[in-house]
Amino acid sequence: MIEGQTKPLEQASKFLQVSTLRAVSKAPYNRFGWAILDRWATNSPRKLVELEAQGEVVLLGRLLEQQNLEQEALTEAAPEMAPHETLAMREIESELV
Repeated sequence: MIEGQTKPLEQASKFLQVSTLRAVSKAPYNRFGWAILDRWATNSPRKLVELEAQGEVVLLGRLLEQQNLEQEALTEAAPEMAPHETLAMREIESELV
């Protein structure tokens, strides 16, 4: 669990290569994608490193897909719902599987 405020990609930077971090720092990636990477780095660092080892393109494609799913769900969500509740209600897997 991450406590307090962290900078975007702070957790991910502990595990990912600099070239990958540079790639996700640009469009089409945004704050949703950065939060996803940090979540994956916190909850499943080994799986994240394994995904990157399959190739940067594989990781970037998977991240963009997840970002699009979560961004759509969260921007359309009722404001009183927590993000994790919204994702669960829409059956969107938030962990790296």
